[in-house]
Amino acid sequence: MKPRLIIFEGLPGTGKSTAAAMLSAELEKRKIKVFTADEGCEEHPADYKDYDFPDFETERRMILDKWREFVRIADRETVYVFNCIFLQNPMCEAMMRFGMSEEKCLEYISEIADIIKCLDPVIIYIDNENAKSTVDAVLGERGNGWLGAVIDYHTSQGYGKDRGLSGYEGYISCLEERRRRELKILDALEISSVVTDRNGISDIIKKLTEED
Repeated sequence: MKPRLIIFEGLPGTGKSTAAAMLSAELEKRKIKVFTADEGCEEHPADYKDYDFPDFETERRMILDKWREFVRIADRETVYVFNCIFLQNPMCEAMMRFGMSEEKCLEYISEIADIIKCLDPVIIYIDNENAKSTVDAVLGERGNGWLGAVIDYHTSQGYGKDRGLSGYEGYISCLEERRRRELKILDALEISSVVTDRNGISDIIKKLTEED
């Protein structure tokens, strides 16, 4: 059965948005109805623009309710293509902001997986073992303002603060641990997934869009 929900995941700079756009274009070329949304956009049916929840339990409830509502209204003839909202955003909040354990992160993401399983989802994880190289590759485009913000987010609260991490190296350390956890969580879930590097994206898109 063809997936009705495809989500690209991976560390910053691995090419998630680009890959999602490539897949959407190929689906449209094949006359397949597709809905694409980047994380945080105003009209996203399964995500919030701002993550300003006061505590984790409030966030968990609202995120899970958002997923349930999306599943309820999802068009059966449409393929939905998202990025970041299955692993990255939950991990940035649960792990980085609230300092939750690997087991608690798995528990939370498993709840999301259970909600979306009726859409036959596929998670495509674009991997790069070298977290530093992915960040350095996009720094010129995103700028020092972005870098300062993500360093502060990752090192001034939760996981980073508890471990006394700081600066650029502290941020990279956070990403390395997040990657390790995400891949382990992905392997533990009963959900279809593919782990690839950027060079394998074209082949995966071809497989996802080829005729039955």
